[in-house]
Amino acid sequence: MERATDHRVPEVLGSHRMVPLLDGRRVRQVFLDNAASTKSFRDVSDFVRTIEPYYSNIHRGTGYDSAYITELYEDARARILRFVGGDSSRHVVIPVRNTTEGLNLLANTLPLRPEDRILTTILEHHSNDLPWRGKARVEYVPVDDDGRLVLSELDRALDREPGSVRIVTFTGASNVTGQILPIPEIARRAHARGAYVIVDGAQLLPHRSFRMGPPGEPQSVDFVVFSAHKMNSPYGEGAVIGLKDPFAEAIPYLQGGGTVYSVSLDKVVWADPPDRQEAGTPNIFGMLAMARACQVLETFGMDRVEAHEKRLTVRLLGGLREIPGMRTLGSCDPAATDDRLGVVTFTIDGVHHALVAAILAFEHGVSVRSGCFCAHPLIKRLLRVPYEDEARLESAIRRGDRREIPGAVRVSIGIHNTEEDVDRFLTGVRAVAERRWRGRYLQDPATGEFHPESGPFRFSGLPSFEDPIQ
Repeated sequence: MERATDHRVPEVLGSHRMVPLLDGRRVRQVFLDNAASTKSFRDVSDFVRTIEPYYSNIHRGTGYDSAYITELYEDARARILRFVGGDSSRHVVIPVRNTTEGLNLLANTLPLRPEDRILTTILEHHSNDLPWRGKARVEYVPVDDDGRLVLSELDRALDREPGSVRIVTFTGASNVTGQILPIPEIARRAHARGAYVIVDGAQLLPHRSFRMGPPGEPQSVDFVVFSAHKMNSPYGEGAVIGLKDPFAEAIPYLQGGGTVYSVSLDKVVWADPPDRQEAGTPNIFGMLAMARACQVLETFGMDRVEAHEKRLTVRLLGGLREIPGMRTLGSCDPAATDDRLGVVTFTIDGVHHALVAAILAFEHGVSVRSGCFCAHPLIKRLLRVPYEDEARLESAIRRGDRREIPGAVRVSIGIHNTEEDVDRFLTGVRAVAERRWRGRYLQDPATGEFHPESGPFRFSGLPSFEDPIQ
């Protein structure tokens, strides 16, 4: 890892822009929706712009620009591998569009039989649940009432049918409760039973130092998947980093140009990894931007990222606990930040979750997110939605009525956030809890979202496709 030399928080573009409020005022935006996507580091944006004039396709081009971009692309691959502590002789870096595609790649590449078992948890984002269904028998390790993984339940599941568990796949950190899972302990248990260990690192890696560990070690991770758009590089890129051998033995998930050494009318000689899994022209600038974001985080220091976000999380949790009618999904203990990220999901008694988010945006300039966060089973578990209600809700959804979809509000801290941001958010939440909002809001049945009676935000004056081409 590169040595940290700059203690300043890296600049994040657009994180503190002026935005309009319902009453006509303009205030500095408080962007607290980082668990969904982060805004770009200025250094990442500037880096890509300086490279744009040299854009050319990679590999096999003999021109100056192609050779230069190819060299940068492979350097980016090496830097991403170092960011997660990978082994260049045993691991491979495969670029993908995002974590979702990466997990689908693994689900369609690793050898599985219908009788095999895959263990995951109820904490998962749908992207680490749905791709595995139908590939083998998927089982969900339960959580307690605070959404915490119960390791004794994992042991029980691993030992239920000795030798049948092929894969243990789990999130590094919940995108709902912020809980950081005990990766070494889970890996040790899974490897002792001969299973692969896969970590969905989308939420964890931008906020905590992560090391895969030497291949073959009990506490190591076999595969990790993560996305650039959650680490201040919004150019649509992700990566799968993992053991090379399974990819060398599998037919490519996507087939086409670049995945082969030779093709005839009746046979194919597939390329070695990673080329075997990189069909077509890749998102070259996305790859370069992702590596640059890793470099920015390393230079600042992941220990400093952690300390900064922990301090804000303590302030956030402490403030929320003092607001009447507020309920946190998961732990709300400000003293317990070592095993959690600055991701907090909550409800306010008697106020629809989507209305809370709308009021924060339109009356306080605070950007958060509401809904189920692509983790429906977990949200239903934490909200204690009765099973018998699900059929009624699903029927309404099929009719195009999403007004009663269960959900909550999520606030998520990023590297650019400040104590003032947290205080502005808390002021807004308290105002909602005390029913002190000014606007009249209407709910759209088709989306379940709320907008002021006067309508949603207007974007006149902002860049659009109507602008003349220069």
